[in-house]
Amino acid sequence: MEHKNRDRKKLEEYDFREASYTLPPQGPFAGSWRSHDRGDNPHGDVRQPEIFETEHHVYSTPFNYENVELREWDEGKTSKGPEFLADRGSITILEKQPIVSVTVVGSGCEGNGYNIVEWWGEGETLRNCGGQLIKRQRIGNLQGIHPAWIQQVLCREQPEFKTVEEANACLRKIQRYVHAKTSNYTTPGSLMPGLYENTVHFRIGDTSRPELTPYKVVIRGGSLDYEDPMVGEFEDGPRKRYPADYVFRLIDVVVKKQG
Repeated sequence: MEHKNRDRKKLEEYDFREASYTLPPQGPFAGSWRSHDRGDNPHGDVRQPEIFETEHHVYSTPFNYENVELREWDEGKTSKGPEFLADRGSITILEKQPIVSVTVVGSGCEGNGYNIVEWWGEGETLRNCGGQLIKRQRIGNLQGIHPAWIQQVLCREQPEFKTVEEANACLRKIQRYVHAKTSNYTTPGSLMPGLYENTVHFRIGDTSRPELTPYKVVIRGGSLDYEDPMVGEFEDGPRKRYPADYVFRLIDVVVKKQG
């Protein structure tokens, strides 16, 4: 279909018969797509929507519950709660009722964070899963972080330095942080991506199909910016963590109500 009106300059030359909201023909494969037809019945018998009530099971840091398992975590020196190693660190929650959705509240150690929720069945992996191809969801672009040293030193009240050497040492540490987080001052770093909490919602599973009904979820996270790269003096040399760690504070698991 040629749209000749694009080249017509005068109103009297405009062809209103050509102006239409109907999409143009789509080519040789257009006829292979189906439209809904009750008589054709390609999907078997007509189903009814699943109707049920739900209840919330809410877990909060430090996640000390009988049905919760923590892996690859570190308490750290602050009160923010367990800090999880990116990707490898996890929170596993096992429920007796079918899980419908999971809402995760937390913050990254750096910017550009992400959360992952998985609900593989027993012995099931990416290579042998059936029915629903991937039982894993990921949400990224989470810019909320919790205060680390660089945020604290830039945002809080100015310290009362006792000596000039102490003040110079603090300044040198700030310079090392900025240098490391901006790749030798060549790229924008994550010095201040945002002091916020992130809230992420996952609608998972299919409680109408037993093989797709989840009773266990594994929650992971991380941040796609460097955490304290090459900053500080350590016995084993400079440290560099990528992806950066993540902290979870609250997990709201919605389950199918019994009865």
